[in-house]
Amino acid sequence: MNVKTISVAILIMLAVWAGYEKILADRPTDTPHTWLRVPALAVIQDAILQMSPRLNEANKAPIMQQLCALARGEVKQEQVNAFLKQQGIDAQTLPREGSPFSLLINGDQPGQATACAAYLATSVLSTVNVAEFMLPVSAPAANGQPEKSSLQIDNALLTSALSIKLAIARANADVFALIAVELQHRPGLTIPQYRDQAGQLFARLAQTYLQRIKEQLPPANTQYTLLQMDESRFMFSSSVGSVFEFGRNGLILSQGGIVWYGKGRLMGQEYPLQVEYFPAAVEPLLTSPASPLSTSIQ
Repeated sequence: MNVKTISVAILIMLAVWAGYEKILADRPTDTPHTWLRVPALAVIQDAILQMSPRLNEANKAPIMQQLCALARGEVKQEQVNAFLKQQGIDAQTLPREGSPFSLLINGDQPGQATACAAYLATSVLSTVNVAEFMLPVSAPAANGQPEKSSLQIDNALLTSALSIKLAIARANADVFALIAVELQHRPGLTIPQYRDQAGQLFARLAQTYLQRIKEQLPPANTQYTLLQMDESRFMFSSSVGSVFEFGRNGLILSQGGIVWYGKGRLMGQEYPLQVEYFPAAVEPLLTSPASPLSTSIQ
């Protein structure tokens, strides 16, 4: 057998093998009929919403600011104790577990990071608090009309608030996509099991998430345009190609025309999970042969 014949034989073998690999790749996987494909975003989002600290809305923001500062190492315990004293709370009397304020005094750094990360992640998944960037102004009495008070947008506060919202939404997309890929490697779990797994992964990635927010802050010279702000929708665009929208369908972040977060997508992809959506007892009902239909004519 000469060299040319051997070369031809090798080429034929490679072609046959490539075709076989394609057949294997195209062959449907043998998964139970009760497994359904569910976008990972909904499962992950539900998990993080459940992890967000439950605090009184009146003092939630300042408390979480202190907790996040602790998680990032930006304040010392003495400073937090002084803050609590201003709120009428004696840090020495707080229990180390079981109280909404426990994480402020117990030194649990992983717990502090997880609570802070969950709070920030969910801050863009709820109705926008316009107090973040609006200040009260008063119009003096004139022409027999009494003094009037109203809220007015402060441009500096608005720019700061929108840049933070954009960074958080981007970080959500990044870290949630990372979690989604890992969950895809664990097929066949139920929704509660996937939700629990997502929560555990997010907790382990809490410090990574907090760092990601810093990395995703837009450049200082970014320009923002407030497109809509009413009861049904809060929407703005940026000069870096992002469009942030929160409304009846939740958060939708677009980047360069691609859905980066929302509508079941993360970074433009669905990341479907193979979920055991129905109990195994249902499968025989799907695979059993159908009974023949009988008809009678009167």
